[in-house]
This record gives sequence, structure tokens and C-alpha cells, in this order.
Amino acid sequence: MANDKSSKQSQNPQKKANSLKRIEHSGELYRRLSRSRPAMMIISLVIAIVLWFVISIVIYPTTLRTIYHVPLEVDLTGTAAEEDGLSVIDYDVEEVSVQLEGNRKQVGNIEVEDLVATAAAESVTSAGTKKLSIRVTSADNTEFEVKSITPSNVSMTFDYIDTYTFDIQPSAPNITFVEGCILDEENFISTPATIEVTGPQQELEQVAYCVAETEQKEQLSVSKILTTDTLLFYNEQGTQLDNTNFTYELARFSLEIPVLYQKTMDITYQITNVPTGFDLDCLDLTLSESEITLAVPSSAIDEMSEFNIGSIALRDIDLDYSQDFVVSVPEEYTNQSGFSTITLTLNADGLAKKDFILSDIGVVNAPASYDFEVLTQQLTVSIIGPEDVLEDLDASDITVNVDLLSYSVQADAVDEDLVTFYYMPTISCSKYDNVWAVGDYRVAVQGMRTGATTTTEEESTTETKTTAAETDEES
Repeated sequence: MANDKSSKQSQNPQKKANSLKRIEHSGELYRRLSRSRPAMMIISLVIAIVLWFVISIVIYPTTLRTIYHVPLEVDLTGTAAEEDGLSVIDYDVEEVSVQLEGNRKQVGNIEVEDLVATAAAESVTSAGTKKLSIRVTSADNTEFEVKSITPSNVSMTFDYIDTYTFDIQPSAPNITFVEGCILDEENFISTPATIEVTGPQQELEQVAYCVAETEQKEQLSVSKILTTDTLLFYNEQGTQLDNTNFTYELARFSLEIPVLYQKTMDITYQITNVPTGFDLDCLDLTLSESEITLAVPSSAIDEMSEFNIGSIALRDIDLDYSQDFVVSVPEEYTNQSGFSTITLTLNADGLAKKDFILSDIGVVNAPASYDFEVLTQQLTVSIIGPEDVLEDLDASDITVNVDLLSYSVQADAVDEDLVTFYYMPTISCSKYDNVWAVGDYRVAVQGMRTGATTTTEEESTTETKTTAAETDEES
């Protein structure tokens, strides 16, 4: 024990000596630092910060803090708008900045996710765009006072969500066709042909039609089916609408692009009952349309060289002649020209009309089984031609013949061996090839079977001639 005590006593002076050395060293260090200006500035700053922190906590326990980029949440739960079936369609504020005041420690620890920014939608009861105030609350019930919110209001659009069904129109703006081919627009269809679209009622009501469109580029010579998933919406004015708020089952649309072969042809007509030797070129007839363009699903149209609208009888062409012909094409054909009638008109400049009494009426090309004779003694005929020609024309220049080449005896016209009927004669002029008879004429014709005899033949013939003549005068 004595030894231990003496040992401790011997150590104490040593410890004291070490302590004195440390003190002297610290003093020396302080003296050195005090002589260094930068070092003194750092020390002063540290002391000021410590003092400011202590004073802030003790003297100023509350503080102001601004939190940025707080997202605006949209929630209609429990509001009249929700009960009425309204939905938020659009709004113009995505996030806000908020200035908070509260306990320094609590406010200092608040982060963006601790705050909730919402619009005051309790008063909304109808569709439309409303200007609503924005409020910010704590997500975890931290107490603070909201000093300001920027922006403080939001424009929010409300509407009812509905579902409409629209017809789909196909579109292929970049498809072209080889020469001689066109698109058969009537049979250009989309499959499916309709679609159900859900969205804001007011926006759906603006939609006039929707279009399934393909951007594919190709030149076609035959029909083809293309597919697309692009659906566009348009209003009545043809302006494309924003479909951001529309939802529909995304589908691929098949666009059937039918090809038609088309050809432009001259329009022609026929003139019938033309006597031998008559010059058709003397007729100054004008068509309202000279060409027509037709289209058909097959290339058979290449075999057509002209489009004939029909025929007219020469005897129907009077000085005031004008006739409408309906353009009639087969069901599979399409009239690309657009017009549905064609008018044929006679230019009567320089022409005149004059009546002639004709009495020399003959029979030609009669069948051998009958002996025919014309009972009508005379016929008044209207002749059209150039004015100077009609001045020189005489009745003797005009020939009237009953041409029976195509005649066949009708049973109801036969009385034993005698056949009587009315027939349209051929009226011609061998002297002039530019005059023609206009009008519908009939003459009475009688035939006796070859070899037949009767005791009263002469009486019967005379009586029949008289009756036929009377009938002709009445007509």
C-alpha cells in the first residue's frame, strides 16, 4: 500500500505538468488564431449562426415557408356534382405554390407529398366551365396557416359522360389509280361501319361524322382491302375535332377500295325510216352533250366505242323538233358525267314546210299469194326542206309507195279470200336528197287471194274503195 501511494504521488506532478503544457499549447494556438483575420471571421460566423438558431427557437417559434409544385387533385366525392352525374372534363391548373405559416419545427419538415391541393367544387350543379377557388390542406393533419396559394383559382369544365354511336366513313387520301381507273365511291366502305364512342355530352354533340383513314400510299389498278386504326372526328363544317376526351374500343378498320374502269365515249343516235337516197348529213341536229364518261367494275368497257341514246323516226323531225332522251345505263355501270338526260334539237334555220296532195300511190314488194291495191285515192303530205328547194318542188317529184316487204297477213284482217288493212307508206323524193315528209300517214290497202273469183267482185271492190276513201278523208 505504501508503495502504491508513493507511486500515485510520483505520477501527479507528471499529470499536472502535462495539463500545464496543454493549456500553454491552447493559449498559444488561440494567440495564433487571433492574429489570423480569416480565422477570426470563420469563428465569428459560426458563433453568429449558433446564436441566431438559439434566438429563433426561443424568441420566434413560428415561421413562413413556401412549398412549390403541389399537384392539384380532382375529387368530386360527396359533392352535388357527383350526385348529379357530372364529371370533370378539363382544367387549366396542374400544380400550385403555397406559402405556409406555422411552428418552425413542423413547417420546416413539410414536403410536397404532405400537402393536398383541391378545387372547391361543392357549389357545382350544372355542366359548363366554372372558375373555382383552390385550397391546400395537410395530408397528415399538421397544423399550419395558409398565407397564399398561387394560382388561387382554376377554370374547370364539367359535363355529363354519354355514349353515342357514329357511322364510319372510309378515307384513303394517298391512294391513286392507274390511268383509266377510278375509285367506286358508292361501294367504298369501312368494316366495321359504326362505332360506339363515350365522352363529354357537349363534345359528342359536335361530332357530325367520323372517318377511318389510312395514310398508305399506293397506285391501284384492281380492288384492294387496306387496314387502319386511325379514327378522326369532324363537325358539320368539316373541321377536325379534338378527341382527347373520347374513349372507344380500339379496333382495326378494314377499308374496301373498289376500282372502276372508266371510259369517255361519243354520244350517238339512230334515225330510222329513212327513204333510199336521203342525205342524213342535211339534218342539222345538235346534242346537248357530245360525250359521256361511264365506269364499270370490269375492263369490258374497253370494248365499247360509243354510247347510243336511241333512235328517232325521220317522220318525227318537224321544224320545232326537240326531244329529251333519258340516259339509261346497266345496273353495274356508273354515269360519271352527272347528267341524266340528253336533248336532241333540230336547227331549222333556212328550212320551210309545205303541204302537197299526192294521188299516185303504188304497192311494191307484195307477197305473191295476194293481189294488192291501194284504196286511198289521195294523201296530203307535209314536206320539210330548204326554202329554195321547196319553191321548186312539185307533187310529181314525190313518190308514195306501200312497201310490203316485211308485211305478213294478220288473221283479223282476212275476210274469206279478201284482206283489208291500213299501212304506212314510204314517202321519198328522188329529185332532192334533202327533203323529207313529216307526220304519221296511213293508207288503206286491200288484197285478194291469188286465183280467187266472186260474182260480185266488181261491186265489192267499188264499195270497198268508196269506204276506204271516206275513212281517209275523215282521218
